Amino acid sequence: VMQLENLEQIVQQAVLLQLVAHPDIEFALDLANESLIIDCDSRQLGQCLTNLLQNAAEAIEGREENSPGVDEKGKIIVKVRSQNGKNVIEIEDNGPGLPVENRDRLTEPYVTTRARGTGLGLAIVSKIMEDHVGEFILSDRSGGGALAVLRFSAARPDEFTDDVKEIDAGS
Repeated sequence: VMQLENLEQIVQQAVLLQLVAHPDIEFALDLANESLIIDCDSRQLGQCLTNLLQNAAEAIEGREENSPGVDEKGKIIVKVRSQNGKNVIEIEDNGPGLPVENRDRLTEPYVTTRARGTGLGLAIVSKIMEDHVGEFILSDRSGGGALAVLRFSAARPDEFTDDVKEIDAGS
């Protein structure tokens, strides 16, 4: 169900759930200085964020004992911004980074690098972003780890104003 939603509230809820589920990982939330409104299905967007945050947490928890940065506390940083007329969510972690093998196939169904993984998490994110006419980009994080970027068209101010007028008129 597509409707106008506050992007930051959706992100905060998803981060809070993962914070409780992964208390040994530090979560940092960097929100925009403005209210970001997006036309989306909040349940589906929440699923996107949950999948990406769980992947990041599992990557951190799965770091091998002798890998670079393993002594550093696991950290996931979630940034929410408005850039060039788009609403952008960036999720970065200090895990081992994206795999070299099959990297270009990570968003395909049933492609996984984990023994317990189903290979559906990133495929679901990709499909939801496609349904929202958004972009989903995976890349390496500067300094190690992974970076996932979700980019959406921002709701136009007149869309929000019209929606508010309809609500006011009905009360």
